[in-house]
Amino acid sequence: MKLNLFEDKNNLDEHVDIYYANMRPVVRQLIDTVNSERPTLNGRPADEDLDDGEEVMLDPKEIYYLDYIDRKLFAYTRTGVYRLMNTLSSCEQMLWNYGFVRVSKSNLVNIYKIKQLKPDVNMRVYASFDNGERICINRSYKKSFNDYLLKMRRLK
Repeated sequence: MKLNLFEDKNNLDEHVDIYYANMRPVVRQLIDTVNSERPTLNGRPADEDLDDGEEVMLDPKEIYYLDYIDRKLFAYTRTGVYRLMNTLSSCEQMLWNYGFVRVSKSNLVNIYKIKQLKPDVNMRVYASFDNGERICINRSYKKSFNDYLLKMRRLK
C-alpha cells in the first residue's frame, strides 16, 4: 500500500482520500481511525466485584486474547485480566479487522501479540504470547486461523 502525505499550510479543509480495489481490513482500520471509530471494550478488573469495580476502557491493541469461561468473557492484557460485558461473538465481529480471530469455541486471539506458533500432537497448534501464556488453536479452527493469518499478512 502506498501512502502520500501533503502538507499545505493554506489548506483550511483537511481531508483524507482513500483509493482501494477491495475493502480489506487495513482499509477499514484507516477509515475507523480517520472517523475516530476505533473500537474500545469496557471492562472491570476480574478480581473486583462488578458492582463496585471501576470501569476501564480497553484498547484492542493491548489485548492478548479473549476467553469465555463460565458464561463470562475475560480480556487478558499485559497488566491484568478484565471482565467484559460483551459477548464473544460480538467481539469477534467488532475486532475482526483489528487482528482478532477465533481459535476455539471460547477464545479469540490477537495475532499481533503472538510471539510463536508451535505445532503439537493431534494437529493442534499452540500460540505463545510474550507474557508467557499460551492458547491452543483447536484443530477445527486451524484452517480458518491460517487463512486469516495469510490474509492479514498480505495487508502489511
